[in-house]
Amino acid sequence: QMQKSMEKSMKKAVIYESGTGFTKQYAQWISEELHCDCVNRKKISKKEMLNYDKIIYGGWIFGGQIMGLKEIREVISPFAVFAVGCSPSNFEEVVNQIKIMNSVGLENQTPFFYFEGGLHFKQLGFFKKFILKAIKKVVNQKIEKTRQEEFMAKNLATDFDNSDRTQIKDLVDFCKNNLE
Repeated sequence: QMQKSMEKSMKKAVIYESGTGFTKQYAQWISEELHCDCVNRKKISKKEMLNYDKIIYGGWIFGGQIMGLKEIREVISPFAVFAVGCSPSNFEEVVNQIKIMNSVGLENQTPFFYFEGGLHFKQLGFFKKFILKAIKKVVNQKIEKTRQEEFMAKNLATDFDNSDRTQIKDLVDFCKNNLE
């Protein structure tokens, strides 16, 4: 009996790419809620990806790009996409910019969810640290700053964690309503 119901159920996975651990944490939380596999994109072959009926993809944001999304799309069209960045999730202008730059969450497009993570500055490599410090310096020199620039001036090149499991609710509800 159990075997028959298992065969009928859809094979799904959360595949992610994480820079310093925030995206991995969200991917794990989502896979726990959806009772599905959780796999690092760099540890799965294209062939293995095709064994799944539905993939939820999550990547971290760098320069407005969702890391790894391009590579995933070369293999499979994700059922839903989430991105984790350090900007607060209520910064609609940032979230909209990410949607546009990555062609997600727009009309007739892959559903998109943004989660606020944080920054493990000490874990970054020299080049990324250098870039963030340079951006912070430029932003700090501006007299009139946007809300996003104020946030960047204060938080770039620091360590902070604003990740929160409750942020996954909308994505989990969407998947439960559309995957079962």
